[in-house]
Amino acid sequence: MNQRLEKTQAIVNHILAHVSSPRRFPPGAEHTALKPLFVGISGPQGIGKTTITNHLVSTLSGSPHNLRVLTFSMDDLYLPFKDQEAIQQKYPDNKLIEFRGLPGTHDVHLGTETFRALCQANKQALVDTKESEPRQENQRPESPSITVPIPTYDKSRYAGRGDQLPREQWHLAQAPFDVVLFEGWSLGFKSVRDPKQLAKIYHEHSTFPPHFLSRYSFSSLEMVNRSLEDYEREWYGFLDVFVHLSAPNLATVFKWRAEQEKDLWAKKGTGMTEEQVKEFVSRFMPAYEVYLERLKQENVFKEDIRSREAVAIAGRHMRLDLDENRDLVSTSLVE
Repeated sequence: MNQRLEKTQAIVNHILAHVSSPRRFPPGAEHTALKPLFVGISGPQGIGKTTITNHLVSTLSGSPHNLRVLTFSMDDLYLPFKDQEAIQQKYPDNKLIEFRGLPGTHDVHLGTETFRALCQANKQALVDTKESEPRQENQRPESPSITVPIPTYDKSRYAGRGDQLPREQWHLAQAPFDVVLFEGWSLGFKSVRDPKQLAKIYHEHSTFPPHFLSRYSFSSLEMVNRSLEDYEREWYGFLDVFVHLSAPNLATVFKWRAEQEKDLWAKKGTGMTEEQVKEFVSRFMPAYEVYLERLKQENVFKEDIRSREAVAIAGRHMRLDLDENRDLVSTSLVE
C-alpha cells in the first residue's frame, strides 16, 4: 500500500471518528454545537507536517466527505520582529529565545484571538444561513460572506529573522468551517509544574549525551517552561482532536531537515549549509529533550489546566510512529 496515502487515511479516519463528538471549550468560551472541530497536528521539523496537512485538506474536502477545511500554523503566530527584538534585548543571556522557535517567541494573544474569531464566524455563518430550497445530499446551502483574517508570517524578512505581515496581507478564510487543522512542531508540549522535577530533567539531559540542554542555563529553561503554560492555558482548551507524528529518534530530525535543504538548493539554488542545518536544528533540541517523551506517552488532553469540561478524552489523541523514510510503522491511541 502507498505509505503516504496510508498515513493520510489513518489521520482522516481519526478525524472523521470525532466530527460528531462533543466539542471542548476553554473556560469562558461560549458553548455552541456550531464550533468547528479543531485538530492539533504535532511533529518535529522535516517530518512532513505541511505535506500531510495539504493531503488532509484535499481528502477531507473532496468526495465523499465534502467538508469545509481550514489549516493554519503556529509558524504564522511568531512575534513581530520588533517584539522578538525586545525580548532578546530584555533577556540577552537567554539563548533559547534569542531567535524565533521555542515557547516564548509566539504571539499567544493573537493565536487566542484567531481561535475565538473562527468559533464566532462559524456560529454566525451557520445561524445566518437560510435554506430556501431543497438541495441534493452533501450539497451545502449558500451562506453570507463571513471571513476571518488568518495571521501570516514571512520568515524571509529582516535577513531571515522574520516578521508578521501587515494585517491587510493576511489570508481571509470564509466561514463556515467543519474542521480546522492547526499544526506546529511543539504543539502539545506541556510545562513541567514541579520545579524539582524540572531541575532533575535538566540535570539528566545536561549529563548524558548528546548534551544539547547543557549549552543553556537552567534559568533559560525555566523561562521557556513558564511561557509554555500560556500556550496550555490559552490554546489547548480549543483543541478537540490531536495527532502526533513521531520520529524514530531525534537524530532523524537532523537528517530530514538536511534533506529539505538539499531539495531547496536543487530547486532555488539557495539554502542552508550542512553546518547551518545542524546549528538550526540544535536550537530546538532542548525542548524535545524536556517535553517530547511526555507527549509520546500521555494523552495531551489529560489534566488540561483550564478546561474542566466533562468531555471524554479517550480516543482523541493518536500517535503515528514513522521510520526514517517517513513511512508509517504503527498507530496508537494515547491514553
